[in-house]
Order: sequence, then structure tokens, then C-alpha cells
Amino acid sequence: MIEGIIPVEIAAEGTAIRATLAESGPAARSAGVALRAAGTRRVYVIGNGTSYHSALAAATAYRRIATAGDPTVIPLGAGEFRHYRPDLGAGDAVIGISASGEFRDVVVVFDELRGRVPTVGIIHVPGSTLAHSADHSVVSAGGPSLVPVMTKTFVATLAATQLLLGELLGEQRAAAVRDALGGAAGDVDAAVEAAMPRVERLADELIDAEHIFVIGSGNATAAALEAALKLKEMAIVHAEGAESWEMATGGATIVGLGTVVIALAPNGPGREATLDVARHAAGWGARIVEVGPGIDPGGGPALEGAAHLPIPATSAEDYSPLVAVAPVALLAFVLARLRGKNPDRPDWVERYHSQGLRHIVGIESHAEVD
Repeated sequence: MIEGIIPVEIAAEGTAIRATLAESGPAARSAGVALRAAGTRRVYVIGNGTSYHSALAAATAYRRIATAGDPTVIPLGAGEFRHYRPDLGAGDAVIGISASGEFRDVVVVFDELRGRVPTVGIIHVPGSTLAHSADHSVVSAGGPSLVPVMTKTFVATLAATQLLLGELLGEQRAAAVRDALGGAAGDVDAAVEAAMPRVERLADELIDAEHIFVIGSGNATAAALEAALKLKEMAIVHAEGAESWEMATGGATIVGLGTVVIALAPNGPGREATLDVARHAAGWGARIVEVGPGIDPGGGPALEGAAHLPIPATSAEDYSPLVAVAPVALLAFVLARLRGKNPDRPDWVERYHSQGLRHIVGIESHAEVD
């Protein structure tokens, strides 16, 4: 086991998803029933940073199973929604994601919308401000986080959001969402176990990387954004998340020696596009890390010469943010240590405080960051 608080929390992600399924399901069901009863036709899901990535991931997975007759789900950044608010009316609802329950833009939005449209808070800290501001709240499970970098709480709040959105679709499809989340819990357990003996050697090979791109297609795009954020937060390295086809244009212009491309390639419609972009990047001199199922025989990477962080073949692209981010986060932690950083106690918390972002209480209190 790699020493540190963050690796322990990464290893607990599957447990957090399962706990959220068991403990948060009734609240998600109650909120979903209330939204359906209110005639909800359009749902905005808002958040910031990791919580915004959760909004993107949950909305993308929802679209895969929604039909023309179901409510429309729109993910937006909390700041954008607050200052450029769409015209809201009957049939609208807002879901706000904030692990701390204190992120100011979400709290302000909910205070301003009280009594106007239904609101649901997705939180990880019971009794937080958002829990009191929202009409309904769903508290994700898995225990408190002891570090500012969200890993365990990312998967827990994302699972809670997906539970809630599933309830908008009726019992049959909600049950399918629950089953998929249960499968993702087992898949992330396997992905972390497989990554543990690999990341130290890989981090040593990547220590001098100048640019790291994390790419993916479909819902692996949201996973790529979150994985890149973990690299920035922990290893303090330039890292950029990108959708695979977009990477083939803009990002491709600076790929070369000193560049690492991490390809999130779970089984799904976008897998071949992601591998194709990574194959080109390798030809331009980039070091490739493939995060995906192994190929037979031997279970190695699909791309010759790539480093490999395996995830189970059962891991569905639509639920890849719950599975594919964890191995990269573990790599980011080890890379940070090699670069002389302590991601369990990062130096950047005060930068958030200096901007008035007091929802990050600080390292001493072991508070979480949105």
C-alpha cells in the first residue's frame, strides 16, 4: 500500500459508492418523486471544479437512457448559472452539487431561488448550509474526507447525483442506474488494486513531464477533466483534460517530447477514437499512458509501447468517471511525492482563502474542496 491519506481514500472509493447506494438511495428517491410530482421538465445541475465535472458526468450518463418524453438535464458551472441565469419558470428545477455544502455560488443560488423552483442539494457534509437552503438534500456516504483533494467524495457525490437523476426516469430505469453504480464500485476496486504496484515505476518515468494531456470520449471526457484536475492539484504540473476529437486539433499543436498523453479508453463507442489520437501523439514524440481494459493475449495495452493502467473490461464508458479517474489520481499522488510535494497537505489552500472561497476551511480542519 502506498503511504498517505489520499491513497487510503482512493482505495475506499468502491466502498463509498456502495455506501451511497445503501444510505443515500431513499433520499434520492424521495427527491426524485417530488420533482416528478412537481411536473419538472428541465433540470439544471450546477457545481464548481470537481462538482462541475460531476454535473457533466451525471448529465451525460442520464442522456444515454433518457427519451424525448423525459426531463432535459443541463449541466452548468455554478458561477455561470448565478450570474447569467436562464429564465426559470414552472417545470424547472435546480440540483446543486457541493461536497462541503458551503460553496458560495451554489448557496447563493439556492437562497435566491427559495420558493420559486424546486431545489435539491447533493452534499457530503450533513448539516451544512446547503442542506438547510435546499428544498431536498441527498447526502452522499462513505465517511468524511481528511484532505482538501477530492477523490472519495468525488465518486460519492457523483453516485448520489446519478441516483437522483435515475429517479426522474421511473423505477425500471432507476433500478438499472443502481445496478450500474454497483458494478462501477467493483470495477474501481479492481482498477485501484491493479494500479497500486504500477504507479511508482510509472511516476518515476514521468517526473520530468512538461505537459500532460488526459483525453477521453463520451463520458470519459468528464473523467479526463477530473483526472487532469487531480494531476494539477497534487503534482502541481500543467495538465489539461480534453475530449479526444478536440485534442486532435488544438492540443495536437504542442505535443512532442516532454509531453505525456493519458488516454482514458474504456470499452464504448469512443474507445477507438481515443486510441487513434493517442497513437498519433506517440508518433509526435509523446509518452502514452493507456487507461483501459487489457487486450488478449496477456492483457496488455492496445497501443504498442504504451504504459498501462488496466481497468476491467466490464467498466462502461458512461460510468468511467467513477472508475478511470482513480488510477490516474493514484499516479498523481506518487508523482507529487517524487516532485517534492505533499498532496495530503497542499500549499494552495491559502490561494482559495485569499479569493474569499471560505468553503475550504483549511488543512488543519481537514475540510474538503469543491
